[in-house]
Amino acid sequence: MHHKVPPIMTCMPSIEVSGHSFHFLEIEGSEPTVMLLCSTGLDSRQWKEILPLLEGRRVICPHYLCYMGTDIWHGDGEIDSWVDYLACEELLLSESGPIDIVGHSYGGFIALRLAKEHPGRIRKMAFHEPIVWGCLQFTERDDLKDDFGEVVETFFTENLETEGFLRDFVDYWNVEGSWDGMPQIRKDMWFELEEKILSEVRLLCYDRTPPSYYESIEHPILITLSEESPPHQIEACRIVSASLGDSRIVEVPGGHMGVITRSGDVMPHLSGWIT
Repeated sequence: MHHKVPPIMTCMPSIEVSGHSFHFLEIEGSEPTVMLLCSTGLDSRQWKEILPLLEGRRVICPHYLCYMGTDIWHGDGEIDSWVDYLACEELLLSESGPIDIVGHSYGGFIALRLAKEHPGRIRKMAFHEPIVWGCLQFTERDDLKDDFGEVVETFFTENLETEGFLRDFVDYWNVEGSWDGMPQIRKDMWFELEEKILSEVRLLCYDRTPPSYYESIEHPILITLSEESPPHQIEACRIVSASLGDSRIVEVPGGHMGVITRSGDVMPHLSGWIT
């Protein structure tokens, strides 16, 4: 006889930050809060496989600007993705005690800044391949600097049309042909997010934060890293890990998107670290 697993009780409240309403996933629990921080192009649904591993924990997961449930950009000019950080900061400071953070990609970029600015509000952190491309200024491998420079040039100096940019971005993190093989309903979602995705990618590509910025972060940190990811991404993660006060790298399969495509191999490391 099969027994049904009780559903996880969730809700989607919102907070107001810089004139924008941010929705966030909230799961009540009696144990310390875990904040889940998403990758570019994704929302709280990316974490569905980790939720059973966090049973009993209070969970919060913000949806970034322009993503499902959260406002579109109301400001003047280009989208300012830094508002995402401000929303995450607001959620962090609204918690009654120190929390743990699990992040992926862009989410790791945000989390490290939260840890720098509010060290006493965080206990432990676990990331799958945080984006810390500012560290690449300090690599001794010129080939990786050149490799990354070509990526930036592809994204921002070739005047790509919307679909051309999205194709390059999706294929960059996966394999060539990933965009073309994507279901149309998924492509439509990415088309709607393209302007915001471009803003996030610009923020990450032109970041110039040096490794020394991270040296005062002393929280226990786990970074899962895949050899299938772009070499300059691997290098950046290794540089930041060496700069952090208390960090460990665990190699996992699946590349940058392995947190989703190989969740059974990645999620237990992330959840286990903060348990």
